[in-house]
Formats: sequence, structure tokens, C-alpha cells
Amino acid sequence: MATQIRKFEQDAIVNSIVDKVEKSLKDKTRELSMKDKTYKAMLSEANEVKAIKKEIQNLSDKKDKMSAKLYQEVKLYNADLNTYNLSFDKWNGVLSVSPQPNSYQLKHEIANKVAISLLPKDAIDNIDAIISNIAKEFV
Repeated sequence: MATQIRKFEQDAIVNSIVDKVEKSLKDKTRELSMKDKTYKAMLSEANEVKAIKKEIQNLSDKKDKMSAKLYQEVKLYNADLNTYNLSFDKWNGVLSVSPQPNSYQLKHEIANKVAISLLPKDAIDNIDAIISNIAKEFV
């Protein structure tokens, strides 16, 4: 008399058979594909794509490190009193220069030019001599 197997035992047997069939099909497919020239060419291209992807990641990491370093250098540079400021766009890698005028000095220089231009005509003719004489007093 045959004994009846339970459902979970039947499922275990089926799963074992399916695993063996799938493994066998994978092996046969791999074996056949290795003989196919088209597959080999595409595999070569796929490997090349992987290599390029890795290169891109390495370059991206290098860019990020350099950008962070340059950003800090720009920040330190701008902390000093310079006649211009630097700005760095780390996404596009663009370093740009913008003037940083000393507003007090700029206002003073403009006021001097306005004062000189408003001098009487005879004083403007002698302005170079007057400036030289005054400068000699302080040197």
C-alpha cells in the first residue's frame, strides 16, 4: 500500500526539481551564448561600459574633492581684504572675479575728482604743480 505524501513534502520535492531544471537551463544557455559571436561582441561592449562607468565615478570623486578644496581656498582668499572677490561655482567649475570696492575709499576718490573739476579755471591749469608741491611736503 502506497503512503500518501503531505503537501509540504510535495512542495519540497517540486522546489528541488525546479532548482535543478533552472540550473541546468542556465548552464546550457551560458554554454550556447559563449559560442555565439554576437553575444561575445555585446559582452565585450558591456564590459567596456562598466569600465567607463567606473572611470566616470573616479573622475566624479576627484572633481568633488578638488571642488571642495577650491571652495575653501576661495573662502579663505575672500576673508582677506582684497580689491576683488572670487566666487567658485562648484557645479560648473567656474571661477569668477568680482570687484570689491572699498566704498569709503571709492567715495573719497570720487569726492576728490569732483572737487578738482569744480576748481576755478586758473587753478585747474596749475593743478599738477599744486599736487606735486603738496606731495613734496609729505615725502
